[in-house]
Amino acid sequence: MPHVIFDCDGVLVDSEPLSMRVDVEILAENGIMMSEAEAHRRFVGKTFAAMLEELRAEFGVGFQPDASARKDRRLLQLYERELKPVAGVHEALSALMPRHFSVASNSPLERVEAALRITRLTPFFGGRITTFEHVARGKPEPDVFIEAARRAGHRPDDCIVIEDSVTGVTAAHRAGCTVLGFTGTHPHPEEQAEKLAAAGAAAVFARMAELPGLAAARML
Repeated sequence: MPHVIFDCDGVLVDSEPLSMRVDVEILAENGIMMSEAEAHRRFVGKTFAAMLEELRAEFGVGFQPDASARKDRRLLQLYERELKPVAGVHEALSALMPRHFSVASNSPLERVEAALRITRLTPFFGGRITTFEHVARGKPEPDVFIEAARRAGHRPDDCIVIEDSVTGVTAAHRAGCTVLGFTGTHPHPEEQAEKLAAAGAAAVFARMAELPGLAAARML
């Protein structure tokens, strides 16, 4: 029976708009003016450190050594006030049970744990969380999915991954997993669907209600 691995941001929790809001604030404080839409287009799915490195090279800006910690503090406060689960995800997970699930994320472990707690998703995962902090390289490299599969006692090619970003789909595809692309939290779902398919998604869906059927078809 294939193991199902979920990305967190944009798949389990609707956190990307909150994250981009904080990113844009921090960039503005460092003299880089960028809209949330542009930040989403350029950096969704990437680690915050990777974003800063790219902008450091582009603008020659030196960010404070504690920039990542500052983002985490601000975002966790925002999570407590505003974070919501992705519509229909509780029902989709319940329909897929009794199998176990894992999370594989480019966000820090503390943030993923908080997101699952706030949205009452923790019981579905039982601590099976792998993040970029547990591997040598974050997404788009395959390491986080390979490690998540190993921890769950499965080969990557025996795993189904649910991802919403090109970065994440690329990583899961490179790991050898079957990837289902989710567009339900993207501002331009039709355009994103084409990009996810091109990155290696075996199928793309826009509503969590579609997931149990899509996953079941690949579990035979």
